[in-house]
Amino acid sequence: MNTGPDQPDLVADRVRSVAHTLLNSTQGRWAPPVNRQTLRRGLPPDEPALWMALDLYRLHPDDGALDAPTFTRAATAVTAAAQLWARSGITHRATSPDRDTTLGTALARISRTSPGAEQRFTRLLQAHTLDEVRAGLRPLLHLPPADFRLDVSVLAADFYTLQSPAGSRAVRQSWARAFAETKARSRRTPTPASAHGKAEPA
Repeated sequence: MNTGPDQPDLVADRVRSVAHTLLNSTQGRWAPPVNRQTLRRGLPPDEPALWMALDLYRLHPDDGALDAPTFTRAATAVTAAAQLWARSGITHRATSPDRDTTLGTALARISRTSPGAEQRFTRLLQAHTLDEVRAGLRPLLHLPPADFRLDVSVLAADFYTLQSPAGSRAVRQSWARAFAETKARSRRTPTPASAHGKAEPA
């Protein structure tokens, strides 16, 4: 497939779509225990056997094929996100206008009730490679309450972008922006308790 200035965005969109399809139906075709066990094994996300198990051939567009380096980045991104989902037990929920479930926003919500979450997120923002980011995310994704929702498909697209030149900085800036904006909104939005003259909990 020919590359061009618009291809990274198009491929990232495809990564997001494929990851969402895999995880969407009752948490996807990977809901059965045997499939979760496959993803929980200690194989690296660039392991071709995992790509085959996930049917990641669907990352190729209908009218052609991704070149080898692009497919490798895309398949690695989907697999890395699916592994974090399987190992942490979080629920995939696509972000929407009514509920933003992307990483920076979701972690900002966690930080309101989970001591240490913001400090761990700050350390995550110092990571550069996909391996470093995965290692930083693991403890954060074990902090949330049982009803925590995260858009794992957007995370997969972020992982794809992160592997590109200058992509790591752009992704980390996006996460930090969303985190800060969500924290700021939470300070401005009164809770029912504060509406009756009580202080809003931190």
